[in-house]
Amino acid sequence: MARSPFQSDFVIQRDEPPPPVTLPEGADAVALPTATLRSPEASARATRWVLILTFVVLAALVVLCAVGPHIPGGG
Repeated sequence: MARSPFQSDFVIQRDEPPPPVTLPEGADAVALPTATLRSPEASARATRWVLILTFVVLAALVVLCAVGPHIPGGG
């Protein structure tokens, strides 16, 4: 397969490694907070409540559509 003209063959070579980093005297290890896994997905309980609420609203809409035409006008 032909190579794209935008692909390059750059190679970076260093003759000597970079100098080591020196930390000041007061530098010490830092205690990081404990990582917790947070998912962007909804929990099973939240999903269940949304489905129940959807069912209730749809049932109310069905009842309103079925009974609504039979409600006498007030005029």
